[in-house]
Parts: sequence; C-alpha cells; structure tokens
Amino acid sequence: MAKYILSPEAQKSLNNIRAYSIKNFGTKRTKTYLQSIRKRMQALAENPSLGIIREDLKVGYHSDFVGSHTIYYRVKPTHIDIIDVLHQSMEPSKHIIK
Repeated sequence: MAKYILSPEAQKSLNNIRAYSIKNFGTKRTKTYLQSIRKRMQALAENPSLGIIREDLKVGYHSDFVGSHTIYYRVKPTHIDIIDVLHQSMEPSKHIIK
C-alpha cells in the first residue's frame, strides 16, 4: 500500500482544522471532514497524478482539493510528502516554504 508522510506544517494545519471545525461545526462533522482529508491523502499516495502540478510554487509540487482545503504534496519514490493543508482562501505562496 502506498503511503503519505505529513510534514510538521501539515500536522499543525490538521490540528488547527480540527480545533476550528469542532468549535464551529461539532465533533461528528469534524470527524467526517478529517476522514475525508485523510482518504484523499491516501488516494493521492496511491495515484499521485490525480493532483495538479504546481511548479508555480516549486518544481515537483502538486496540489489537490478536498472540501474547503487544498493538500500540497510532492512525490517521492516510495511515498508522497504532504507539505501542508491550507484553506482555499489562503494564498499558498505566502504559506508554503520554498
């Protein structure tokens, strides 16, 4: 099975998404939403070409949408690195470390 590895930034973003979502939408909806993000990450790990090439950010970067968020990742030989998960309103060039 293909795998993905979360960067510290992605872990922090997921924790922030969780906290915000619990406060605004409740535990059940938050759990469902976070599961959808993780399922999408697994799908990207299994088929990295599902995402959009984002060489405007950095060569080798990709992105894909899930709900109100965008997953940014890069493909490695044995896995994908999840660089970050940003809300669609966030400008990636200001948040993705190059």
